[in-house]
Amino acid sequence: MKEAQGLQRGRVGARPAKARRARGTMSAAPAPRLVPARVLIRPTRPDDLEEAALLERRVWGRLAASLNELQRRLFALPEAFLLAELQVPGRPAQIVGLTNALVWTREFPRSYAGYEKMLPSASHNPRGDILYVASIGVDPGLRGRGVGSRLLEETLEVGRRRHLKVARLIANSRSQSLYIRAGFAVVRPLPGLFRRHRDLMPKPALMECPLA
Repeated sequence: MKEAQGLQRGRVGARPAKARRARGTMSAAPAPRLVPARVLIRPTRPDDLEEAALLERRVWGRLAASLNELQRRLFALPEAFLLAELQVPGRPAQIVGLTNALVWTREFPRSYAGYEKMLPSASHNPRGDILYVASIGVDPGLRGRGVGSRLLEETLEVGRRRHLKVARLIANSRSQSLYIRAGFAVVRPLPGLFRRHRDLMPKPALMECPLA
């Protein structure tokens, strides 16, 4: 389990103090208390899946994987199903990010024409050499704080430990910069994918990252 950077100390739940009290009244209010917060990257447990499915829907809307599909992904490759958990003292832990991946063969899929109808878990093949990142997402309120980068980094480490050759995913124009920083490159655009979901997947493209 690893702690994401940039969230260890944050103003969580603190109200801004008034700059100054009127003369002749009580002394100025104490400065707001800094509440330490951290994000922990950890493996997923079966009892996490309902909350993970809710986050998946917040991130991906109508393209979100179902609870049953997430269960199958966890069963297929549990070490690659990771969660980002926000921990604030005195509050229940909250899942704010997730990623999951499967193993595919290099020859699969032969065509991306039917990709939208395919369940990624149905194509998991433990003998393959491709780590396919099926889903990665961060709660909208915590984006831009390095949580997605840490989730992706830990996922790629799973592929390296398994001695896989390449990591592969479908990106859109909003997420490509995250993947490029992690070492991915665009293989080819996939303009035929997600035509009815351009608001969620603008300019989809196949991206790959070498693992060996």
